[in-house]
Amino acid sequence: MEDEIYATHTHIARVRVMKTGAGSYRGIVHLREVGAEPESDDPHETEIDFALEDQARDAARALASKLLKEQES
Repeated sequence: MEDEIYATHTHIARVRVMKTGAGSYRGIVHLREVGAEPESDDPHETEIDFALEDQARDAARALASKLLKEQES
């Protein structure tokens, strides 16, 4: 499962999907300011787990978009 990177002029969002112990998938977005150390990111998880990896990735992409838009305003 490869990470995806989305960015604005001020922030970077790294989208990941992880498989849970129960066999479902959870989307995670690591948000940080441009120029900040990667360890300084702020992780956000999708509200629910999904049966399919693609569903979790789509939810994480939507979350990343929402978080980046919030930081821009």
